[in-house]
This record gives sequence, structure tokens and C-alpha cells, in this order.
Amino acid sequence: MELRRGRNTESGQATIEYVLILTIIVSFYMALMTVIDRMNLAERLIGPIVGSYANTYKYGHPKAKGFDEGTPENHPRAVIDGKVRLFINPR
Repeated sequence: MELRRGRNTESGQATIEYVLILTIIVSFYMALMTVIDRMNLAERLIGPIVGSYANTYKYGHPKAKGFDEGTPENHPRAVIDGKVRLFINPR
């Protein structure tokens, strides 16, 4: 029995499908980057990390300030006029 080889009418279909999927993915990525840029989402997401989380890690209180930011406020341990002052519950 002989195998018949018909016309391959679907040649290039996979390539076209890959190109269409790639176009959809790139379009979605471009739209997402535009939305992130216009809404300043990067700054909104990074704000707590460099602000309150950093102060909590550095000083032990989210609203604390140290000598780098001016005068120490809500600082658990601050040296003022040669005296060490401990703030147990800074508010």
C-alpha cells in the first residue's frame, strides 16, 4: 500500500500563530509598562520600602528620625548634650 502525500495546505500556519502570540504578548507588555509609567506605580511601591520600613529597620520605629535626618525624634536611643536618653514607647 502506498502512502499518499497530499498537498500541505497548512505550511507556515505554526509560524503565523507564533507571530500572533508574540504580538499579543508584546502589546500586553507595552500597555502594562505605559500604565505603570503614567500612574507612578514604581514610586508608590518603593515608597514604603525606602521610608517607613527603612526607619523601622534602622531605628526601631516607623516614624523615627535620626541625626542623618536632622534631630532625633521617636528614636529609641538618642544622645543629646552628652546624655543618653532611652525612649521606651516613642509616640
